[in-house]
Amino acid sequence: MPGHIRLDAGRFRQQFGELNRWHLHAVPETEYPLVLTSYLGDDGLAGTGLSVYRAFGGFGTHEVTAQVTRSGSDVELFGNGGRPTYLVHLLNFWQLSRSAYMQIGGTGLYGTNPDSALRTRVGGVEFRLTWRPPLRAMYSEWTLRGELLALRKEVAGAGPTRLGGYVGTTYKLNQRFIAGVRYDYVESPQFGEITRQVIPSLTMWQSEWVFLRAQYQWQRVANATATHQIALQAVWAIGPHKHETY
Repeated sequence: MPGHIRLDAGRFRQQFGELNRWHLHAVPETEYPLVLTSYLGDDGLAGTGLSVYRAFGGFGTHEVTAQVTRSGSDVELFGNGGRPTYLVHLLNFWQLSRSAYMQIGGTGLYGTNPDSALRTRVGGVEFRLTWRPPLRAMYSEWTLRGELLALRKEVAGAGPTRLGGYVGTTYKLNQRFIAGVRYDYVESPQFGEITRQVIPSLTMWQSEWVFLRAQYQWQRVANATATHQIALQAVWAIGPHKHETY
């Protein structure tokens, strides 16, 4: 549109942080980070409405996204009030060298339910550092990423603030194998119980369209006994997969 503005209308995964925007099969583990499903809904944050995007130059590249939606996470976040929700996301990108880049961003989300005097605010900061040598990008790549979220649900002006986040890294061992590990920390929205997770994984790309993944999960909720889980995942796609630009 005029002014180099992009306008999207419809239903979309919202631009909260980095991984909420990704489809599930594209995230580095078999599921979204725990803080996203705990604070933004079981399937992450998605809504129906309008999204406005604008990129700016200068010292690096900077992107601003503003969205007004009726969120699909109304029950968890906004008490199913049916009111519009408002999101603003700022992303800053810097090319550090021919092989490395860094991005840092922040997100704010706000919604209300007047029937129950509920006001919900969610804030988040994100970072990503990637090293990918141009001549060996098919064989070598290292990424470090993380997000920190704060959730505050107020009823009649009072309510606790909960914190949660994750940090994870992936390293491409060769053309086929990618090793990764992620650490999660989340205070539950209801009672503030702390959940911690450690998830190492190994992914093998059998071909351009098929990958297999083995994953181990260690989890401890509050002071309960830790649980252990092993997961095996297979993902395949036949034919082209058009990248969504919204």
